[in-house]
Amino acid sequence: MSRESKKKSLSYRVTTPEERIRREVEIEQRSARILALKAQGLNYATIAIRLGLSASTVSRLAREYVQSARN
Repeated sequence: MSRESKKKSLSYRVTTPEERIRREVEIEQRSARILALKAQGLNYATIAIRLGLSASTVSRLAREYVQSARN
């Protein structure tokens, strides 16, 4: 990886606390939407298509959301 690429990738990861909170809220809302669609009987592949995500991302977000709700 070139030095320029490293700079770009590092600068992408550095966020302000407000941006981190906003992202967490967005992920939580998306995860809740995934579980609502799952409760309607849709599978992860169909949910992924509707939300413009991959099926593995949908599965991961659902799993993480359920785990965080348990804690």
